[in-house]
Amino acid sequence: MGPHRLDSGGLMEQDRRTSTGVTRVASAVDPCTRAATFKALRPALDALASAAGDDPRLSAQARRVLRAVVRTGPQATLAIADLAARSSTPKTHVPGALAELEAHGYLARLAEIAPHLAAALPAGAPPGNTDPA
Repeated sequence: MGPHRLDSGGLMEQDRRTSTGVTRVASAVDPCTRAATFKALRPALDALASAAGDDPRLSAQARRVLRAVVRTGPQATLAIADLAARSSTPKTHVPGALAELEAHGYLARLAEIAPHLAAALPAGAPPGNTDPA
């Protein structure tokens, strides 16, 4: 199994490697359930963003990128270009901001709160893909 991501319609996709290539598999969660899930997680995600905002170890870019991640709605994506636009951070700086967030434990906390968001981070971004394939 490969990395997960949100597709343009907000569905969770997963790259599944097969002998003939990579196949995308989308979850069949209905839009109302997906929206309710995001709403239920909002207080914990807002608390995470607030903690990052108060953390002097984090750069302003890392704080903005985390804020963009935690404010991802059911119809948004976590592609680097989208994160860059929503965080007012240059595209080339987003991977570094994600690495900084990982180094200080914020992506691990994100994974505990909202595994679907952590798993949907751009490929190659922390927390590193542990799948060797």
